[in-house]
Amino acid sequence: MLLLCGVCFSCNAPQQDKQESDLTKDNKNMTNGELREKLALALEDMKAKAIEMGIEGVATASVLNSGDTVDWIGEMKVVGSYCNWKDGYNLVAVAWADSGDPNHQTITGELGYAGGAYDEYEGCKLAFAFSGATSEEDLVVAKYGIEKMKGYISGK
Repeated sequence: MLLLCGVCFSCNAPQQDKQESDLTKDNKNMTNGELREKLALALEDMKAKAIEMGIEGVATASVLNSGDTVDWIGEMKVVGSYCNWKDGYNLVAVAWADSGDPNHQTITGELGYAGGAYDEYEGCKLAFAFSGATSEEDLVVAKYGIEKMKGYISGK
């Protein structure tokens, strides 16, 4: 009953209330659960891009919600295989260990491969990577994922 009343109230809200409700669409009020759902969509897009490019590997995506300083949300998607059996690479480990910034001095645990991308958008910090193909191809998929995630965050 309470939910029904809230819906009816918002239908007759004056313009000021409409502006406030528009603010709730801003990522500043986005829950971590909502961001996780958007990450899952971006990973599906990355998978589709990798398949289109004819490559296999692991896509990773993580986001730090705006205003948060501690809790990163991370997801991954295997595209074909999680391991390069021929060369013995654990692609999951490689993807998560990418620093994502060629100008960043790598620290212990980062591999320094170019298959990762980092960006900040509407207060969120985005770190995406792909591992399994050439560094250049991996980076194409990672950057594609970031662009898709920006669209999901902005509602486009």
